[in-house]
Amino acid sequence: MTIQQQSLPLPKPKQSSLLTTGLALFSMFFGAGNLIFPLMIGQSVGCNAWYAISGLAVTAVVVPFLGLAAMVLFQGDYSRFFGRIGKVPGLMLLLMLQLILGPFGVIPRLITLMHAMASPYLFDMSLLSFSILSGAVLFAFSFKRDWLINFLGAILTPVLLVALAALMFFGLLDGSSAPSVDALPMASFFEGLLGGYNTMDLIAAFLFATVILPHFQKEAVKGNPEEGHKSILKKIGLSSLIAAALLLLTYVGLCLIAARHAPAASASFAPEQLLNIIAVKLLGPAGGCIAAIAVMTACLTTAMTLASIFSDYLRKDICKDKINPTWALVATLAVTTLFANLGFSGIAAFLGPILQVVYPGLILLTVLNLFHALYGYRMVKLPVFLAFGFSGMIDFIPNLI
Repeated sequence: MTIQQQSLPLPKPKQSSLLTTGLALFSMFFGAGNLIFPLMIGQSVGCNAWYAISGLAVTAVVVPFLGLAAMVLFQGDYSRFFGRIGKVPGLMLLLMLQLILGPFGVIPRLITLMHAMASPYLFDMSLLSFSILSGAVLFAFSFKRDWLINFLGAILTPVLLVALAALMFFGLLDGSSAPSVDALPMASFFEGLLGGYNTMDLIAAFLFATVILPHFQKEAVKGNPEEGHKSILKKIGLSSLIAAALLLLTYVGLCLIAARHAPAASASFAPEQLLNIIAVKLLGPAGGCIAAIAVMTACLTTAMTLASIFSDYLRKDICKDKINPTWALVATLAVTTLFANLGFSGIAAFLGPILQVVYPGLILLTVLNLFHALYGYRMVKLPVFLAFGFSGMIDFIPNLI
């Protein structure tokens, strides 16, 4: 089953609406990084939270949906999208992005967040034991993945949204104020801007477009290809605006409640524990338990989907169908389990330099491919390679001084 055939919690074509599709698109983007990094940013910037939110909105809201738009204009063909920088560089870049979204990055990060949310209720189970258990659960549930994702998405995604809304409501209306900080507003803006890289939503947008586009193509106007194409673009555009608005509102709320209610940055706790600490403080033990269940469910469904996507990529594109789907999934989950034991901070330290080098080039590639699709603009290789090189120099030169 190729990525185009993956079953994600999108509404059925006959029953879909812009609102339901926008909600589904929001749930596809929303993962561990979207929860944790806005909290970490808000905790760090204090009273400068709005400046940081402005930077976060650029790289974690505007840029991902530009990437989604660009991929839609390329008909969801990520091989052609990345191939514009050359066949071999395009394949290497795609492999890197698949690994980041798969067993080297997003999936183990989801497991560390699930562990942080569950550990108060699991007698402090170690991360190693929990990651092995999570890998086994993901493997077992993969055989009923479509049913489980649809069921959990319909039942517990609203619980997640209600829990987050409750956190924001009680966290913003209690009269608390954010502490003052020494950082300049512009420094806080750039902290939010760079922090948005860690959500990795631009990378996710490239792959999610291959799922979203076929869904809308089933609803296109029949008999008139031009009208059908315009209808697809309009529906995707409006649904994306709904999803983008929900993401932005979530980031605003999470940053502000962390700025007001998070413990001091010098306190001794892991970053992935921050959400649970704030939830228990604002909602009490029972509310914290509900928030933990909702967050774990969202992480579980996202992890199942990404594991299936990567295992399919491993089997078809890397191994050329020389291994069966079961062994591809086992290999994916085995590597995921190993990386999960780095912990959230360890994974962030591993991915941080890579994202700071890759992200500016990906943003530029997105913009140039948009111009190519809309206006026929041809230049792409030199600007993108220069962007990769320049961002790499900025990242690594300080280590040499």
